[in-house]
Amino acid sequence: MFTYHSLTSELAKAVQVPVNGPLVEVHLSDPSDLPKGAVDRPTPPAYCVLNENYRLSADRIRNLTVFEDDLWIVTAPKCGTTWTQEMMWLLDNDLNYQKASEINLIDRSIFLEFCTLVPSFDQDTITLVEQMRRPRHIKSHLPMALLPKQLWTVRPRIVYCARNPKDMVTSFYHHYRHMHGYMGTRETFLDAILQDVVMFQPQIPHTLDFWCIRDEPNVLFVHFEEMKRNMAKVLERACEFLGKTYTPEQLKRLEEHLSFEVMKKNDSANNSILLKLMKSMSSTETKDSFQFMRKGQVGSHREELSGEYIQKLNAYIERHLMGSSFIFME
Repeated sequence: MFTYHSLTSELAKAVQVPVNGPLVEVHLSDPSDLPKGAVDRPTPPAYCVLNENYRLSADRIRNLTVFEDDLWIVTAPKCGTTWTQEMMWLLDNDLNYQKASEINLIDRSIFLEFCTLVPSFDQDTITLVEQMRRPRHIKSHLPMALLPKQLWTVRPRIVYCARNPKDMVTSFYHHYRHMHGYMGTRETFLDAILQDVVMFQPQIPHTLDFWCIRDEPNVLFVHFEEMKRNMAKVLERACEFLGKTYTPEQLKRLEEHLSFEVMKKNDSANNSILLKLMKSMSSTETKDSFQFMRKGQVGSHREELSGEYIQKLNAYIERHLMGSSFIFME
């Protein structure tokens, strides 16, 4: 079902971390059961860099039972995942803020493949997803080709959030240091991004696969930048997608709840529990001041990346987007 290519270059080894283990490229052998729009695009469906341990669960995830009333949140890492999860869960659950405060987001919207990525984690998140009460909310960073194949026949609700790679890279570097225990230099990490040898990369083909099916009625495609600049419009689209109706006052309150400053302080939705969990499983000391929700800004890469690297990244983005109509928002 899958083919695996171990990443053995010096650059790939330099960005591998003990908590995840050795990295491999995971490719779907036969993409014929994927949506036609993704299969017909100029380049093959996205593969993914994951860890060796993922091999043990790849087929199990691919064969997972999917239900029509599921809601899947799919993004590349650091592309507004947590934000989108909280937004969609509240809209889908009649704005039940009380329940959202009592049950952590990691339990309301379970990260499907987490146990495969962190072998020392003592729970099987795939089983947790299988045992969830329906309707389920499920989070995944996997590309289309590695997700359960029943997604394309059962056709549950899927929400995809895209983000400009320049800001994603900036955020992911800090995430990789503090969450995964990466001890190398920023330059090495950035070079590894350009060579697609970092965990969960490449990001752009991941996004293009879902862009190709954006017009399907069970798919909602949003941009991180769109959520920052016009959340009211995104909420309007999300309500239409879910078949929900709320008053302007209710949506205004939700927009305030979803603001970055409020989310950052909301321990039931800011992934602070995940940060503590990752620290406990990593032997690397990380700064206590780091927060999972760090800046949440558009254009933050200009403050942290050199002009030379931004030029390299622009060329990298242009190469990956060749032949596509898609444009990342700035």
